[in-house]
Amino acid sequence: MCTMANAWMEGVVVADALDRLFEGLPERLSVDDLTKVLGLADRTVTYRWLRDGIVPAIKLGKSWLILRDDIKEHLRAHYNIPHPTDGDGASPTQQ
Repeated sequence: MCTMANAWMEGVVVADALDRLFEGLPERLSVDDLTKVLGLADRTVTYRWLRDGIVPAIKLGKSWLILRDDIKEHLRAHYNIPHPTDGDGASPTQQ
């Protein structure tokens, strides 16, 4: 059973992990920085993700403006933390 305290602790763990992942990176990331931090195979995948809006960025002419904190918040918002259940194993949205 997932309590509010457990959910809060999981949120802290997520925040700590993301802070460590982005530690030392500049405020504006290059495509190479983003490729490395996301662990993608190569820049081609990164450019596809940027183009398709999978990760947030702004295209200015032929260049991408990739803000470190936008990427962190996007990842934090999409982190798949288990939702609380009602006791029978089904989440409230599955009823």
